[in-house]
Amino acid sequence: MIPVAVWILGAVFCLIVVRQIGTIRLPIWGVMTAGACAALIFGTISIPDAFFSINFSVILFLLGMFVLGAALEKSGILHLLSLKNFARAKTKKEVLFWFILVMAAFSAFLMNDTIAIIGTPVALFCAAAYKIPVKTMLFALCFAVTFGSCMTPIGNPQNLLIAISGGVPFAFLEFALYLLVPSVICLYAVYRILLLTIPSPGSHVVHEPGKAFFDEALSRWSKISLGLVFFTVVLRIVLSFFGFELPFAVIAAAAAFPLLLFSKRRVELLRGVDWSTLLFFASMFVLMAAVWNSGFIQTILPTSEMTSVPILFGTTVIVSQFISNVPFVALILPALTGSGIPLYMALVAGCTAAGSLTIIGAASSVIVLQRAEKSGETFSFMEFFKIGLPVTLIAAAAYIGWILVVGLFAG
Repeated sequence: MIPVAVWILGAVFCLIVVRQIGTIRLPIWGVMTAGACAALIFGTISIPDAFFSINFSVILFLLGMFVLGAALEKSGILHLLSLKNFARAKTKKEVLFWFILVMAAFSAFLMNDTIAIIGTPVALFCAAAYKIPVKTMLFALCFAVTFGSCMTPIGNPQNLLIAISGGVPFAFLEFALYLLVPSVICLYAVYRILLLTIPSPGSHVVHEPGKAFFDEALSRWSKISLGLVFFTVVLRIVLSFFGFELPFAVIAAAAAFPLLLFSKRRVELLRGVDWSTLLFFASMFVLMAAVWNSGFIQTILPTSEMTSVPILFGTTVIVSQFISNVPFVALILPALTGSGIPLYMALVAGCTAAGSLTIIGAASSVIVLQRAEKSGETFSFMEFFKIGLPVTLIAAAAYIGWILVVGLFAG
């Protein structure tokens, strides 16, 4: 018998796919919140359990980065950096190429959710300034941060969880050895596929300064906050070598405290926070906990067969569409003890490919969508899936093939 929580999750998934009932447009955060409320109403999870299921570390991290993102945008820094970074691009396809490269590189070390927050206004700027379809730039950001984050153990939370499990010694080296090449292949595939969505991709672009706006005071505090974020991320990397995990809340504090304590525009920055996205994640934690507690997912996982790179990869891609990949990784890790590095890398790659298949496969894609809708732009589940399906198939071939080859020679 299928538990009620699973039926609720199925309904939420279907509504996110449809996103519209009649003339009513369904916001993704509203659908997820309704699902969490239904889980509470039907008693599939208690109120105390729902409260403690929320990962407040993630919520605080996102809050801090939202404050920093608002400051970078309102101070004019993002506008100036966008003009500077893309000044070298002479054509639309070069803009797309540099955008994917820069966003992927930053997501490898500043975490994918961070770049999703900061990168969305940059994507919107590029679309408007260089006459590139908005959806093309938004998809480029989604896929860039997804595959970029795969290359290091600090690119996203599940990578870090795998890295500190003890099964991957010398994590930075192993991640680079097993995942760098296929991730670059996937990024290039994304670039080639998205080129098809740009009319006249070889046409020249005009670099215009546009309206100049710059808040010197807010810019100064934004740079201080950004510098502190870089420092805490580097500190997190260093401490990871000694078995200590610096909490995400510390990075969030580094991002937000200087701005909220010393900037005169603190109220405006708080208004600029994407509160609906925070509500989405809080609701997602509650609904996923209800499904997890039902025990249904655990009974259908082929944990006894997790000795094959392709099977583990495919299972991870599929299951991550329905539950958060972090609890999935936590469940699978004990079964991988002593199984060898290739299987750990297959788990990382599967979590990555899951994010390229659908909107809800990666939290970073949800952040991009929510941020874009706040600016009046959007894309549908099926529009993302049409690009994501071929990208995911390429990712499956690239990651599975490379991991097996490297595992053969390294083992």
